[in-house]
Amino acid sequence: MTRYQEQFRKSTLCIAIAASTMIIVGCGAGTGTSTGIDPSVRSSEEQQEVPSSTVALSVRLPQRMMNLGIPIDVVATVSGETLTMNKNGDLYSLDIALPLFREYAVFLAAQRSTDGLILAAAQTTVSTDANHVPLAIPQQLFSTDIDDDSDGFDNISEIERGSEPRLQTADFDGDGIPNESDSDDDNDGIADVYDAFPLDASEGVDTDGDGIGDNRDRDDDNDQILDVDDKFPLDANESLDLDLDGLGNSVDLDDDGDGTIDLEDPQPSNPNITGNEDSDGDGFRDLEDAFPYNASEHSDADGDGIGDEADPDDDNNGIPDIQDNAIVGIPFSTRIPTIDGAYGWWEWSDAGRSDNKGNYLHINHLMIDEKGLFVDGTGETDWNALGQSSFWRAKHDGTNLYVLIVVKNEPFFEHFSDSSDVWHDDTVELYFDIGNDKATSFGSDDFQRIFRYDHNASDNILDGFHAAPGMRSYYRSSRAMEMMSQTQAIYEISVNLASIGLRPEQRFGLDVQINDDDDGGLRDSKWAWYAPSYQDESWNNPSLFGTAALGPVRNANAD
Repeated sequence: MTRYQEQFRKSTLCIAIAASTMIIVGCGAGTGTSTGIDPSVRSSEEQQEVPSSTVALSVRLPQRMMNLGIPIDVVATVSGETLTMNKNGDLYSLDIALPLFREYAVFLAAQRSTDGLILAAAQTTVSTDANHVPLAIPQQLFSTDIDDDSDGFDNISEIERGSEPRLQTADFDGDGIPNESDSDDDNDGIADVYDAFPLDASEGVDTDGDGIGDNRDRDDDNDQILDVDDKFPLDANESLDLDLDGLGNSVDLDDDGDGTIDLEDPQPSNPNITGNEDSDGDGFRDLEDAFPYNASEHSDADGDGIGDEADPDDDNNGIPDIQDNAIVGIPFSTRIPTIDGAYGWWEWSDAGRSDNKGNYLHINHLMIDEKGLFVDGTGETDWNALGQSSFWRAKHDGTNLYVLIVVKNEPFFEHFSDSSDVWHDDTVELYFDIGNDKATSFGSDDFQRIFRYDHNASDNILDGFHAAPGMRSYYRSSRAMEMMSQTQAIYEISVNLASIGLRPEQRFGLDVQINDDDDGGLRDSKWAWYAPSYQDESWNNPSLFGTAALGPVRNANAD
């Protein structure tokens, strides 16, 4: 018996013993002792229902397990009861009724259907703090290093290579040395401890850790640039070397090799322009001139692309300069996510997650701070503390826009639906300015929709006061454990593109915002991805939205 089987057996046995003890005590162990209570009265009292909570348990097994091509059962043990979860495609789910306001250990075992061989196991806890508690088990919780025959190869690896997990491994490479003793099982010259594919003689290295060996991988460092076009195919941080000096452009201080460092070079990719010229004849060398071809401008203090002579706002607009005028490219994808509120990494791995300036799509512009929780001692927003903030991602399939919103640092026990105004509860908001005309008031092609965390509520969605009608959307939400005392709220939303008049390859205004209420009553804070900090005006002013564009629709058979 492996260490993981023993742990799972002991945990299950303990829960079963505890449950049995409770049954004995509850039923009364004495014999022949009269309590003086009418048995019919006692029977009526014992039959009273205990308030219960439905725990909606769901899990998607790691893709590696689904690729085995064998029937797999997932067995859940909660409160002494062991149940087989329902399977629908790669989703396993189960509703369990448990008493309210308690905490339970949840044990999961993924096992081969034919003989109960355990392939992976996971353990977590659930608090029944509501009548309906969704519990999506992250794939990362599963331990897959279960080795029934203790031969150094876990059960999954043995099934992948065609051997029986309950029998000692034979001699894979036929070199006369049993696998248990062979330091190079596939005889490819790479010791197993260093071999990313110890049972595949054609592969030994997987630079980007994507499960595809470098010999077959067309993009070894997974930087989205094919190896044939990548000057540094094994370095995800580098792909170009303009001056062919052996240094990638990311670390090369002088990309074009003209003797002027890039920070001072007006054209860092043109070796014929050094910056020592004065192209506009204004008395400032191009090296010192922010506008080398405009004689009326030479300085740009805030770096917003407008010269100081003409710029009416040397920033203080509430949007970090690095984010000003950025565009988010939303890629086309044929991998359609399941809109169930259970965030799956694989479903969203090809979604856009940053703008064209490299900014991750954090939702960290503080617009409302009712309790002063996000300000440091000098009265300034502590942007460093907000670095680990909520975020969003998006992609489209030509028919629908799919948006993932992850709200960080949500307490376990909070009030989701106790306010008459939806925006005073835990909600997210989507804003669209079709045509990206940046008007200062809403028109017939400007939309705002608010999505309540409780997607089962009768008022789970609400359009803004000035929003255009007609948007067709669907969403689901859930909570996932982030740490012992915190969860994160997950929203998965689809919006029908035709219903809002949005087409691929079209720029449009966009913002993603969060209303946060951690203690009931009015909201505590509001956050935006793009709208200016401390200006909650997006609901009547589309000019405050950011800019996005849908990527072109690709042929599904294209390389």
